[in-house]
Amino acid sequence: MAQVKVGSKIVDVSNPDKLLFPKSKISKNDLVMYYKDIADIMLPYLKNRPISMQRFPDGIAHEGFYQKDAAEYFPAWIKRKKIPKTDGVVNYVVINNAATLVYLANLSCITIHPWMSRIDKLDYPDRLVIDLDPSTNDFNLVRTSALRLKQLFEDLGLTCFVMTTGSRGLHIWVPLKRLHAFEYVKQFAHDVARVFEKLDPKNLTLEIRKNKRKKRIFIDWLRNMPGATSVSPYSVRPKEKGPIAMPIAWKEVEDATLTPQRYTIENIRTVIKKRGDVWKGIMSHAQSLTKARLRLNALLKSNV
Repeated sequence: MAQVKVGSKIVDVSNPDKLLFPKSKISKNDLVMYYKDIADIMLPYLKNRPISMQRFPDGIAHEGFYQKDAAEYFPAWIKRKKIPKTDGVVNYVVINNAATLVYLANLSCITIHPWMSRIDKLDYPDRLVIDLDPSTNDFNLVRTSALRLKQLFEDLGLTCFVMTTGSRGLHIWVPLKRLHAFEYVKQFAHDVARVFEKLDPKNLTLEIRKNKRKKRIFIDWLRNMPGATSVSPYSVRPKEKGPIAMPIAWKEVEDATLTPQRYTIENIRTVIKKRGDVWKGIMSHAQSLTKARLRLNALLKSNV
């Protein structure tokens, strides 16, 4: 047992030397210290959001699980939000401080998946996310497709941001003013995906079933729904070397050497020290979709 001081809290770390990433020799303590170190940069993307925890108590070589409910043994200082469901209530964890982030890391919560909305206005998302999910290892196609999607959003009058997922693809974010309910945002995201697919039907698809996608990139617009989640910026992914879901500048997407797992637990501190958070202040770009909706309607009618 070890202890980590995080602000005014002391967090116990059990089995700190346990290898969560066995081939890479990354221990639970490495994960805990990463989340402690990155907390100030990561917390703005998590505060006041219900989250889903992706836990791997026996390390990534064994099956993990998702947890939404805060367990009874969680300390009282961890914020919760009760949200009704069909057959009861989910007592979601809300990560509003570094100590909570570290506490969850001690539970071998490797990846954090927050909601698209905040607890004070759950029905109104403040981010729209589209995941470009490849069916092959051709990341060059993902890169070039992301640049085309950026152009489409700009044609609609919207500013968007890009993040490597730490897995296989890229996430495109559009920060939103909280003016539109989920149904509106969901339909907008779906219609953007429809238009985008028509730009390159050979390489892009809306086909949900993997066996129907062939070698095409799935334009995943389905995260833009109530209760849906998307991996948090700076979250670790359950893959060897501990790749990070990393916000990047669009200029980096133009680099043919970019990979979705370029940034890891091992190198991210050096990168952050050099350039900070390239998404800092992203919500100052929050936008309404009202005018973009009119432009999108025109594109749909023109059949692209």
